[in-house]
Amino acid sequence: MTENYPPFNYLEDGVAKGISVDLLYAAYEEMKDPIRSDQIEVRLWAYAYDKALSEKNTVIFGTIRLPEREDDFKWAGPIISEQKVIFAVQGETRTISAPEDLNNYQIGVIQGDAAYEQLLAIGVNPDNIYPTGDVEGLILMTQEGIIDFWCYGELAGRHFIQEITGSTDSYKAIYTLNSHDLYYAFNKETPDTVVDAFQAALDTVRYAPDETGVTEYQRILYRYAGVSSIQDPPVTTEEVTELVEFTAGEIERDTPGTITRINAGEHPFWDSENRALYVFVYDTGLTIVAEADNPLLIGVNRKGKTDIAGTPYRDQIQQIALTDGSGWVDYIWMIPEKTGIYQKSAYFRLVEGSDGNQYIVVSGLYTPGL
Repeated sequence: MTENYPPFNYLEDGVAKGISVDLLYAAYEEMKDPIRSDQIEVRLWAYAYDKALSEKNTVIFGTIRLPEREDDFKWAGPIISEQKVIFAVQGETRTISAPEDLNNYQIGVIQGDAAYEQLLAIGVNPDNIYPTGDVEGLILMTQEGIIDFWCYGELAGRHFIQEITGSTDSYKAIYTLNSHDLYYAFNKETPDTVVDAFQAALDTVRYAPDETGVTEYQRILYRYAGVSSIQDPPVTTEEVTELVEFTAGEIERDTPGTITRINAGEHPFWDSENRALYVFVYDTGLTIVAEADNPLLIGVNRKGKTDIAGTPYRDQIQQIALTDGSGWVDYIWMIPEKTGIYQKSAYFRLVEGSDGNQYIVVSGLYTPGL
């Protein structure tokens, strides 16, 4: 059971589609127990929720796992983190730095959407909130100057922006409200063995890369959400460059000791104050010899592996490093704690270690849009 909330879940020609739907299919395929399309119902949320509460062999998604709901279901997930954002026309120069700033503007919302309650909860005056029936109405009111901005789920908003305006770049997110993880909520009569098996399959779909180096979860996100740009990246190009240069110097001085320190996640190889800043090291054959934030990748060869768009960016890093010594390469990747696939850029440098071997030192950052 689910509701119409693209791109997470929606009907197209009478068939359920979306991120949550495809992830459900993929998990059951992993369990060797595929489900049929007619087993998924897209209904009004209140109806679906009540049915999942009362009927055996039902699951509702995506459901926010609130404390007051915890004992009502058995849970598997998360599916994704869904967050409400404030959308503004691309090119808008006004900014929102704190919730109280929102009271200086007229904010549109969808009638009955949780955004209304979230805005009230952070102190927005109800007189500053304009409800309407759909996202097309929000966009029209923005164009006519009736409202300044509008508040909606980030991915769902981008989906409707693309559908209505023809380009996801016509609007941008300028402020983020609270985010919530969405889950599959199983009726309480569902056996624990079923829920546990589903959770294990879901984890495999989400985290296990295929032979190209990409997970099925990434493919699903890319299929429905495309590529986003992150606002206010937590890492700068200067920080990335400085970390790579510092690490290269340490490898030149003491390769075994430096690799050990990187793999232990020591600062500054994995910055203790900014966990988005870390370094990793390839040998010249693109086998990972050091990885500050994920030591499980040590020993894994990445040659020929691509990003979700098919760009063999690691091979590009190898080629440029061996010919020019250093450089930048752009690609796209998932931020584990955020929703979506994002633009990313990596700086790298070829270095000869104290052991006489050559290494490629790399660090990256997610990049902002225009």
